[in-house]
Amino acid sequence: MLKKMEMPAHKCRQQDLAVLAGDAADLARKSIWPSTSEWPFEARDISPLAWWRTLPADLLRDAEHLLVIDTLGRISMFDRDDKLPAAVRGDTAAAIGAALSLLPVDEVTLAVDITMTALLRCALGGDATSTVVLANILHRIELNYPLAAELSFSWYTRLARGSSRCGFRALRRSGFHDRNDHAEDKA
Repeated sequence: MLKKMEMPAHKCRQQDLAVLAGDAADLARKSIWPSTSEWPFEARDISPLAWWRTLPADLLRDAEHLLVIDTLGRISMFDRDDKLPAAVRGDTAAAIGAALSLLPVDEVTLAVDITMTALLRCALGGDATSTVVLANILHRIELNYPLAAELSFSWYTRLARGSSRCGFRALRRSGFHDRNDHAEDKA
């Protein structure tokens, strides 16, 4: 008698990203902004791709920076524009250019989340220009988000305190550092 052979279940190659990205696509489709009653949120409760639009700067430290780098490292890009793949890899100029090309932001999509997370990566890495651009985009966002002003202010405050540079030592020790870190070492 022949036994029926079962094929193993097909596992999506990007399944890990789906787990990491979590509800990013659902948030983009359903409720773009979470309820403000529980703000500030905790990083563990939100996808790293949504941190730029949900968490104040002081809640994003070295561990979150490493998670942002890891999350972006798991994303495969097929884009007509060279800016976004370079931005995802940590190129500061590309991240700033890609983020500014989004303006005006009138809808949060997965592409917007990825682009802004690439900018967030640079800001968390200590790049002052990225921090200012992130704060400015949050301030100018056209989605009637009640916490946009608070988030924007948190990034300006972080920049003014100089705390965006405090994570460099820990990131260098861990082996995770952007190309921009080398430029800062020479300065």
